[in-house]
Amino acid sequence: MLYRNRVSSRLLRFSLGGIALVWGAGVSFGQSSASGVGQLESQTDRWISLQSKIAKVEADWKSEKAMLESSIKLLEAEQATLQENLKANKAASDVFVANRDRIRSRVEERRAGLRTLSTPLDTIESTLRELMPRLPSPLRNEVKAHLSRIDSSDAESAASTPTRVQALVAALSAVDRFSNSLTSARISRPGPSSGEVSVRVLYWGLAGAYGVDDANRRAWVISPGATGWEWEERSDIYDDVFELLKGYESETDSPRMISLPASIEQ
Repeated sequence: MLYRNRVSSRLLRFSLGGIALVWGAGVSFGQSSASGVGQLESQTDRWISLQSKIAKVEADWKSEKAMLESSIKLLEAEQATLQENLKANKAASDVFVANRDRIRSRVEERRAGLRTLSTPLDTIESTLRELMPRLPSPLRNEVKAHLSRIDSSDAESAASTPTRVQALVAALSAVDRFSNSLTSARISRPGPSSGEVSVRVLYWGLAGAYGVDDANRRAWVISPGATGWEWEERSDIYDDVFELLKGYESETDSPRMISLPASIEQ
């Protein structure tokens, strides 16, 4: 506005000077000079309006330019941050891919190793199942419980190799433990006349066993056979077998040497 006022004052002085000049030139030109002054003032106003608009556009452009420059700097900063993040993500992705490939390789190696176990596992399992009827009943029940982990898998979902390994190792450990120790158990046997009686049995590993029927004073020498354990009744050695079991179960205060029949088959 100040700029416009200054221009208007200058133009006014210019106009007054022109009028004075025209007046001094003569009255004959008075009418035409007045018309020229009016046109000059109109053109001057238009020029002032145009300059004002130009000044406003320049001011708006400077303001918008500052905002654009600020936005550009912000976007450039965000672009730099994104580029750094992309580099970091790329590095992390490369590490992940390398670890994944290494793990896949190890898993495949383990699978290959497990596949090589399939044949010996089949042989061990088949042998154990063939021996089941020949095992003494306490051991047979324990082995059967371990093998049930394999049998519990249906046909469409066979037991995994780790499950088979664990079950077979547990079964073989039970056989080894039983064969290298004395084991006391109670076995149901047919009574002398009818029904069943509880017989105390002492197994000497898998080599043999002795049993007594306390209620009926019966005794047995038990030995492994081709189809199972064979019970030979020997009531004539009842006292010795009874004394043997009392000594094993700490039911006597005066243990003594006992001689009992036994046979070991190679």
